[in-house]
Amino acid sequence: MNKYTYRILAASIVMALSFGVGAQAKGSDTRVTTDPSITEKALAAQMKQVSTDKNVNFNNMLMQKNLGDALTDVAGPEASSLDIDLRGAVATAIKNNRDITIADLQRKEAEADVSSAAAAKNPQLSDSWSFARNKSGTTSAYSNGSPTNTYSNGLNVTWPVWTFGRLEGAIDEARYAKNISDLNYYMTEADTKLSAVKAYYTYLEDIKLAEVQAMSVDDYANHLKNVQQQFDAGIVAKLDVLTSNVSLANAKQSKIAADNARDIAEANLNNIMRIPMNTKLNPLDKDFPEPAFDITMDQAIAMAQKYRWELIQADYQVKSANAALRAAKAGYAPTISVNGGYNWQDTDFPGFQHKGWSTGAGLSWSLWDGGATQAAVKKANAALKVAQEQLLQSRESVELEVRQDYLNILSYKEQIRATEAAVAEAEEAYKIAAVRYSSGVGINLDVLDAELQLNTARTNYITALYNYNIGLATLEHAMGIPAVIHPEFASPLNKAVEEAGK
Repeated sequence: MNKYTYRILAASIVMALSFGVGAQAKGSDTRVTTDPSITEKALAAQMKQVSTDKNVNFNNMLMQKNLGDALTDVAGPEASSLDIDLRGAVATAIKNNRDITIADLQRKEAEADVSSAAAAKNPQLSDSWSFARNKSGTTSAYSNGSPTNTYSNGLNVTWPVWTFGRLEGAIDEARYAKNISDLNYYMTEADTKLSAVKAYYTYLEDIKLAEVQAMSVDDYANHLKNVQQQFDAGIVAKLDVLTSNVSLANAKQSKIAADNARDIAEANLNNIMRIPMNTKLNPLDKDFPEPAFDITMDQAIAMAQKYRWELIQADYQVKSANAALRAAKAGYAPTISVNGGYNWQDTDFPGFQHKGWSTGAGLSWSLWDGGATQAAVKKANAALKVAQEQLLQSRESVELEVRQDYLNILSYKEQIRATEAAVAEAEEAYKIAAVRYSSGVGINLDVLDAELQLNTARTNYITALYNYNIGLATLEHAMGIPAVIHPEFASPLNKAVEEAGK
């Protein structure tokens, strides 16, 4: 190499290094105020837009006569009835839920990604065949100047022997992604179970609340008869009749709303179970259960910290970030591979006459990539720290969630006892007020107030039972208890039950 060539080579290296340093430069300082020029440009662009008038439809189709004639005559699903309890509702929802099906398919995708990543470490075999036709402008001992055909065949094997952790890191990332996908599948099952439990108990609550409103209507109606009889006898004033009528009308309005809420809850439960919306459900549970609650808060938190899906996923995220950092650092190291092949070449088709072989090894080492590896390592380091912070944040959030759910259950349990006593007292107060009014001792307002208090007490009692049962299901979900007992859960769950019982 002459001096001129050396100078050109040195200048090229300096330029490459200078560009690389520029690529590593930090981002510009972030503004902390708005940019008026951006707002002005946005307003200017909006002013240039052409606004077209739209023909808004003000015809209320529901008010049109013979609307059914204009609609396609499609028969809806035939209405049916179904006896259902909590177990049946949850089992049906988990069996038919589309989110669970999607999560299961995503597990298979993640499993295929692991195989794809692992395949990069295996030898790669390729076959090639080519054809060429050419004519030389000169004649020689090998060519008389006429067109010649060339057929070539080859089998080649390439095997990456050592990548200094790049492929291994990619494989580990894929495996951890598969683990996270499995946990997402289990979590989707648990979410579906909780949704089904809430929907079932909401339906049961709305049934009970509708019954309470029906009882209230009956109480007001019976009282109105009594008031009307006394008014006809000239004992009470017209005002008592009017106020009693208003109270009855308000009670009927509340009953209509309660019946509607019950029907909506029924449709919602049908939707979660993915059965026809018009199915008439017959809940086998006529009253809310009140199961025992013996686990301590410390036990609940300990189980959640060990078995909660989000925390296990966060653990895998940290491992995945470590694997990504390992793969990024492999950019500093060389890659070693071996290769071999067998080939044939001839002027006659298919070209298997003249054969040969080759073997070799290669080392590829990027001495300078403009700072790309350094940037990738920085990014991977930051991602690892983010994953670690998210893990700690998730642990704190889960503990707070379990504490809240646990304390709520204790509160709901106390509310059940308090509202249960309130119902008994309100029933007695209503009877006394009704008897006093019939005897001419009490006033109409006492009866109406007593009935209102009775209705409120009954409603509060049902709500307390509902909250208690929903609270138990919510705490179970917060603790990471699986909805479906898969084979891989058997041993850990048995151990967890033993630990909780200590």
